[in-house]
Amino acid sequence: MKTLVILLVSVWAVNCLSLNEQWAGFKVKHSKVYKNIAEEKLRFGIFQETLKKIEEHNAKYEAGLSSYWMGVNQFSDLTTEEFSAFLRKSSAKKPKIEAELHVPSNVSIPTEIDWRKKGAVLGVKNQGACGSCWAFSATGALEGQNAIIHNQRIPLSEQQLLDCSGSYGNGDCDVGGEMTDAFDYVRDHGIESESSYPYEAEQYECTASEEKTVLSIKGYKNVTTTVEGLREAVATVGPISIGMYAEPIQSYEGGIFDGFCEGETDHGVLAVGYGESPKPYWIVKNSWGAYWGENGYFRISRKNNLCNIASEGLYPIVI
Repeated sequence: MKTLVILLVSVWAVNCLSLNEQWAGFKVKHSKVYKNIAEEKLRFGIFQETLKKIEEHNAKYEAGLSSYWMGVNQFSDLTTEEFSAFLRKSSAKKPKIEAELHVPSNVSIPTEIDWRKKGAVLGVKNQGACGSCWAFSATGALEGQNAIIHNQRIPLSEQQLLDCSGSYGNGDCDVGGEMTDAFDYVRDHGIESESSYPYEAEQYECTASEEKTVLSIKGYKNVTTTVEGLREAVATVGPISIGMYAEPIQSYEGGIFDGFCEGETDHGVLAVGYGESPKPYWIVKNSWGAYWGENGYFRISRKNNLCNIASEGLYPIVI
């Protein structure tokens, strides 16, 4: 009920603003700058269409016909096709399957778990306009295992993976990459902290130094490609690096996503927990900044492997 009241107040406040005021606020909040008046008019038109879609969907949410609501975010001036093209930059190849398979442990699985509450999930990051979600998914899993096994909470370097793992199969911001290739690179070279090798949202020449390595791994394991397999891995291992089809969550703002979602995997994220109420769901960390979704996270229904969420799970084996 509290969430619904907040949503209604938010919708009322938005409706009280003119389109021009909403547009101006959107540009300021998301640092939008367009190259000329013609492009701004085009983007403003797309923004208006996005607002209509949001209002139509949220009316269904208020009527109890959906378990999630939508809102304006940094992608609200992009068409569905443009957003899909942005996602395709992130994952250009299918993951390798020769890695060792995770074997479920013979322990009871909790009804719900949230690794954020256990200190195994570090702050939300933002990949920006670069197709580097694979790097953020990989560092999220690495950071989680480092926290759980070594009790060290160190933000790790996505930029190192972007700059240095090209020979392992990963590409630049336009080509994209895979978490498997990132883990292969870290197995051979280790990874630095984010502070020593900060993120630039663009690929540059590799400047990594193994003397600055803060975490090493001996490989990674794949998770059984079922909902229950992923649930067991999240419960017993920690945050799990996963792939998903992300186009339908372009305007997600909160709640449990349960919309139509069938397509090829195009985005790397991090499963950090799951819950049961008001219906079974995953808790997923994204790399689109803390302003997106539920403070940078989203919840999605666990029913029927929605959005391929359980099809490509894996995690690193830290030393």
